[in-house]
Amino acid sequence: MFHCPFCKTSAHSRTSRYLSDNVKQRYHQCMNIECSATFRTLESIDGLFVHR
Repeated sequence: MFHCPFCKTSAHSRTSRYLSDNVKQRYHQCMNIECSATFRTLESIDGLFVHR
């Protein structure tokens, strides 16, 4: 879960899609009804600690 970059309220994920095996693009919407901002994030793996 991310916080809204405008009002800092929690934002819920609305939809997502993989851009590659290690990168996901996700759209979020602010839960503050007065703000309701929609924004996009990129999530990626930046480290691997255990591989079996």
